[in-house]
Amino acid sequence: MANLDRIVNVAISLNTTAIKEQNFSDVLVLGAHVLAVNRVLVVTEAAELLGLGINQNDPLYIAVRDAFKQIPTVQRVFVGRRQVETSRVTVTRASVTVYKITMQWRAADGSVQSADATFTGLADSTPTTIAAGLIAAITASAAPVTATAVGAEISITADDEGTAVAVSVKGNLSVAIPTSAETPTAALTACRQENADWYGVALASRDEADILDAAEWVESNGCLFGVSSSQAGIIDAAIDTDLASKCQQKQYFRTHVWYHGKAASEALEAAVMANRFTFYPGGETWANVRLAGVTYDNLAEGKALAAHAKNANTFEQMRNFAITQKGKVAAGEWIDVIRGRDWLAEQVKIEVATQLINANGKVPFTDGGIQILANGLRKALLLGQSRGLIAPDEIDGAGNKIPGFVLSIPRSMDVSTNDKANRILRDLKFSARLAGAIHVAEIKGNLTYQQI
Repeated sequence: MANLDRIVNVAISLNTTAIKEQNFSDVLVLGAHVLAVNRVLVVTEAAELLGLGINQNDPLYIAVRDAFKQIPTVQRVFVGRRQVETSRVTVTRASVTVYKITMQWRAADGSVQSADATFTGLADSTPTTIAAGLIAAITASAAPVTATAVGAEISITADDEGTAVAVSVKGNLSVAIPTSAETPTAALTACRQENADWYGVALASRDEADILDAAEWVESNGCLFGVSSSQAGIIDAAIDTDLASKCQQKQYFRTHVWYHGKAASEALEAAVMANRFTFYPGGETWANVRLAGVTYDNLAEGKALAAHAKNANTFEQMRNFAITQKGKVAAGEWIDVIRGRDWLAEQVKIEVATQLINANGKVPFTDGGIQILANGLRKALLLGQSRGLIAPDEIDGAGNKIPGFVLSIPRSMDVSTNDKANRILRDLKFSARLAGAIHVAEIKGNLTYQQI
């Protein structure tokens, strides 16, 4: 049979490449835990962590809990893991029941392995004898760990330092709130290598050294870091060695500090991020926000002003309601501007790259080709307008139209021969007006007996 291609030859190209977009609306809470061997877990409600065996007093659980308390809130929270070298399990009471410790780890081939250590309590068992029985069971298992006991407390340590061992228990056993010597920098780097679909960062730790270490990492990795602290120095104008002052002195543009008197038992920073991340970047402000399940601070005006002067933020009572105040990063810029800028840069990358990748053969180095890339840039800026980051076109007092953004597009004949030879387009630029936000209104008026 003759081929129909003799008459009609059809070739259809697929110019449909989609570029994965960076996320600007998910929070990662970083803390020490032994819930899993993965560096990153994703949960859709705080109860999932309780189901995995976390202590309800664990700062990691508190941060996730306070994030999900908000209305509205994010659909998911990423839970990052700091390495725990030793897990501690306590026999809470003796009874005639089965005590089980389950351990998980990764084998050399990357597969997750599991081993159970069980002991059945007897009528004359004590917490100490039960702990000893579990030690024997752990030693006899295939788990690459060493277990010891002091009284009713069992310590489980990986044989190779740095090996993640997840621990869960059943029976009258409890896992102590774990601690970690791993720096947030090391942990965040490992988390990002495994899963990078998050933008906001919160720490379970309230240790100042941990906070400053995380702030350094975030500053060079394009994320947004929130922290709350109860340090009294933050609200004292005479002190400049507090956490907020140190972050201000470092001029961190990606760290927002919140004074919170109950920072040891609540996670204000996780709560406000979860609430604000429900808005598109550029469509929100971080001031005047109401938060659910977070205790407000009843600050004297001088103390609030002292915190604000250090670019720290507060959550305060206003008559019969409470709202956030300021909404700035440590360097003094508005938090929403930082998030909006990051998002806009990503949109510009995606739109311009899409034009280059899905071009019909190529984008020529001509005025028409340059215009193709300019159209991608324009599309990103128009989306920025519709999302509320960039101001719309407006009219001034003289009736002149003031555009929300202006493009500067080079002519092909004005591009240097060397740039053309290297196939690099430079000097495609834009200027855009931020839409901003109103936080405070000042209204003046007159009362008079005269006709107005």
